[in-house]
Amino acid sequence: MYDKERNGSPLTGPLGSGGGLRASSRLGLGGLVWLLCSLVFSLWLGDGLNVPDVAERGGPAASDARIDAVGRQAAPPMGEREARLALAGLDALVIRTLPQALPFARWRREEELPPGVADAGARRYRITGRCAPLRLAVALLEKLHPATTSDFSALSAAGRDALRPRLAWTDEGVLEIRLNGRLSHSFYFPGRERELADLARPMPTAALVLVIDDLGRSLEAAEALAALPFPVTLAVWPLAPKTGATAALAGQMGLDCLVHLPMEPLPRADGSRPKPGPGALFADMSPQALAAVLEPDLAAAPTALGLNNHMGSRFTGSASASRLLCAQLAGRGFVVLDSLTQPHSRLAEAARAAGLVSVSRAVFLDTRRESSAVLAALDAAAARARSAGFAVAIGHPYPETLSALRRWQDKAATPVVPLRRLVWHLAQRQAARDARGR
Repeated sequence: MYDKERNGSPLTGPLGSGGGLRASSRLGLGGLVWLLCSLVFSLWLGDGLNVPDVAERGGPAASDARIDAVGRQAAPPMGEREARLALAGLDALVIRTLPQALPFARWRREEELPPGVADAGARRYRITGRCAPLRLAVALLEKLHPATTSDFSALSAAGRDALRPRLAWTDEGVLEIRLNGRLSHSFYFPGRERELADLARPMPTAALVLVIDDLGRSLEAAEALAALPFPVTLAVWPLAPKTGATAALAGQMGLDCLVHLPMEPLPRADGSRPKPGPGALFADMSPQALAAVLEPDLAAAPTALGLNNHMGSRFTGSASASRLLCAQLAGRGFVVLDSLTQPHSRLAEAARAAGLVSVSRAVFLDTRRESSAVLAALDAAAARARSAGFAVAIGHPYPETLSALRRWQDKAATPVVPLRRLVWHLAQRQAARDARGR
């Protein structure tokens, strides 16, 4: 039978007889109007604060949103207004950190991608010139926790808690920052992609880092080290005649370098005082005097990841001198390698207290200048790396040391890794530890 209520007719459809609304139709339309008004009112009242971003809705970046830069579980979605404030804070942090970590580099912010394109709105920086890219990453990682910087002060307490920055290197050697899974900043270092791609790889369970001190007087030893089949970090004197050329060679070969910073030693048993060399730091220096010597030392090798001490048994044994040095380095992405020229050094402790990445020497390779002794020390350093997870061994460009390095074959095949990989691993671990302690 033909059902007029469901199919309607010119006279008895939804309008009913004579075109007036039927009671059921009026009720349905009224409910729809009420629902629309409620939705508009809620959006106005909340200013869009509860609208999740693409990552939180399970978009392409959803997997990145689950874990933040320091290993915490991701927070509930951040609203659009808070996200805008967070991005503005991150912009300010980046602009402040770039000249601190890379004072001799040149950077340019490129045009943003148009709306609708993947990663639209992300800030893209192109960085060239003399610099250590890892220092930018380490400095940013130190500052990314919103509770520790004024750059995120505009965020509410809930917004700071919801902020989940993630800092990582890509397989293409690009440094990226993601906010709650969405790309916000990327940093490109043309010509350095191959060495920086190393940083995207996880650390092996055992890793040995080799550092050779006292370089910069000539290029011969540096060239011999660069020809080895494994990476060696070159520690250069700050004011030697070939310091710049040695640092440049390290960059060309994808090797890391450090400033081998002279520091005041203790007197010898006979009362004589060894001379640490030009550009040395002394334990009784004022902050102004120390900075006046330190800054030219660091500027001599802008590509250095950080520094290690030459001599320095008196300086590093002084807690106040070590704190003063590390305060000058703070916020700039430097790593401090304590050469442990005395057993009661306070340098690594002061570096950690200042928020710096620090590591201590495990083995001296050439205390005895014999190739057989150096080979035995290399085996001991590799064994230490296998037992402790990593180890740093320090040697010198002696002919006996160079000969041993050419001949050494570790039967256990302990990986020899660039210093940069260890530094990035320690920086991430330290950031996670600091976040858990807050």
